[in-house]
Amino acid sequence: MRPKPGQSVPIGGIGAGYVAFDADLTIDRMALFNDWSNPMRVVRGFHLILLGDEPVFLQRNPGRNVETPPRYRTAEIVDVDAVWPKIRYSFEGPIKEVEIYTPIVQRDVRNSSLPLIYFKVRGRGAVALSFPNVTGRRYGRAAFSVRRGPLSGVLMTNLRSSQSDPAYGEIFIGCVGCRTYAGYSLYVPAETRGMTEDISIFYKLRESEDPGHYYIEKYAREEMAGVVWKEIDGEDLFVLTWYARGRPYHYPYGHYYENWFPDAISIAEYALDKRLEPRLDVEAEGWLRDALLNSLYVLSATSWLTKDGRFALYESPWIAPLMNTIGSMTWDGAGFALLELFPDLVVRADEVFAMYRRGGEIPHDYGEESIEDPIYGATYLTPWKDLASTWVLMIYRDYYYTGDVEILRRNIDAMKDAVDWLMSLDRDGDCVPDSRGRNDNSYDGSNMYGRVAYVASLFLCALTAYIKAAERLGLKPEPKYLECLERGKRSLDELWNGRYYVAWADGPRRKDACMSSQLLGQFWCDMLDLPPIAPDDKVAAALRSIYELGMRASKYCIPNSVTPDGKPDEETPQLRSCWTRVNFAVAAHMLLRGMEREGMEVASREWRTIAELDPWNINSRIDAVEGRNVGLQYYISSPTVWLVYLAERKRRGLWPPKKR
Repeated sequence: MRPKPGQSVPIGGIGAGYVAFDADLTIDRMALFNDWSNPMRVVRGFHLILLGDEPVFLQRNPGRNVETPPRYRTAEIVDVDAVWPKIRYSFEGPIKEVEIYTPIVQRDVRNSSLPLIYFKVRGRGAVALSFPNVTGRRYGRAAFSVRRGPLSGVLMTNLRSSQSDPAYGEIFIGCVGCRTYAGYSLYVPAETRGMTEDISIFYKLRESEDPGHYYIEKYAREEMAGVVWKEIDGEDLFVLTWYARGRPYHYPYGHYYENWFPDAISIAEYALDKRLEPRLDVEAEGWLRDALLNSLYVLSATSWLTKDGRFALYESPWIAPLMNTIGSMTWDGAGFALLELFPDLVVRADEVFAMYRRGGEIPHDYGEESIEDPIYGATYLTPWKDLASTWVLMIYRDYYYTGDVEILRRNIDAMKDAVDWLMSLDRDGDCVPDSRGRNDNSYDGSNMYGRVAYVASLFLCALTAYIKAAERLGLKPEPKYLECLERGKRSLDELWNGRYYVAWADGPRRKDACMSSQLLGQFWCDMLDLPPIAPDDKVAAALRSIYELGMRASKYCIPNSVTPDGKPDEETPQLRSCWTRVNFAVAAHMLLRGMEREGMEVASREWRTIAELDPWNINSRIDAVEGRNVGLQYYISSPTVWLVYLAERKRRGLWPPKKR
């Protein structure tokens, strides 16, 4: 996929930070030092250059953030193809291709979490790579030329930073047999107005003597970069590595890579010795392959992986910087995809919620930019009714996928607490937790009352999962759970209107809309081979109604809620919007229930809309009427298109894996 204007592809290891590259081969933003929620957006000094009498910048807009740009000679980029975690640029001329990538390797957490970016250059000529020193504040930044065995490069650090500085650390660029230049002071006063970039060094780099070191004096506007260059004949690698040493207040946890490497140079040595490549085993083609791989961008852009191995994703790095938010296929949805890639990280992350339970209430997340300060629902008036059910299903899913019964054994008491707590929220004896409005579930911008189809289906499947988990452990569930399950099924059935399960009913009040999530619990049951909570004929009819009414209501995606005559529900902006995460679950459910054509049509249309908007910044909501992003950016649920892939594999007997 070629990034459109305004789109960029984040490249970097899990929890390590990233650099986001656009189609011009310039940097849109980067977050190397624990600054995921406040990335650097003005980056100067990054270049790839073909050296010569007049250097050729392999970028269409090398002066992107320069106030008064000098005259750059630029190469023609003839093609760009981005399939995360790699972006490839093709050129006319001596340099044919540049690939930029990080080695995300399925089931290999160590190599997938490195603060490392490769630049693979194919062609002939002298090629230079420059990168800015962004460690700490400007005063105190320093660069040193380094030679260690066959490795040469420039190490950039800050002589004045301390542990409390979020950008305390180091950056290294290099290659095997590089020539180096440590003294590139790049941002200088222009002759006309403002500031410009001094690119004169690239005209004389091959003849210039490397000063060996350089540091910034007390001049606030000076910026510096390191430069490495090499004669290439065929193919060669440059590396960019970094190492965050700080323990700032907002991220005191350290990084996983600290367990294996002491500094950025050691990572570069390892990278050039191993010549690592990305490897993600995906058996899909066309749009689905693009969707599966590119939707994983959150592993670079919004992930934490601490020194002691705790993993989390931001719900969204801005506005809602909450870690591992669950409910309505957020972290719970992303977990399906990530179990395929890094199962140990997911299982451990899911079990953390049990540690934070309050009675049987399961928190909404781990905390706001914290993994130790959980929030119990994002609204405070009434507890959320879908979170505990969601967590019980996550634990059962992890057991189902891995075959590890110890997951159930470790969590069965917490599962029971969660089910008991949910049952305590039933005020009218129908064995469904009662909703009280006040945004008390994941639809936190919309009020629902009484018996809610979405909440009921999740609870009934979670109750089923708890019963089966207890039986698997040789425990006999109390009769009250079996009786509640049957009573709850009858209560759900009372929401049936002949075509679908209506959104909710509370005494004489009733909302007759068709919600896309009405049978989300049944989807979980189908994926996990649990007994059904609704009759097959009604499940089929409800999915048919969601398809027909939803496809009629919007040309972009299926709205969260649709009126009985097939129009977007305008009661709230949230209801008239699409949650792509739920729609991919709906599409997957259709596949499991034999609606192959309809399921793939829903999923492919959803992805086309996402791809047009930005596949490397999937929002929480898309307005179903206007087809534009209106939600939280870089959303935690971005990988939920994997539900479609996994459902198709399940139909063919390929999921879960046989060897468990």
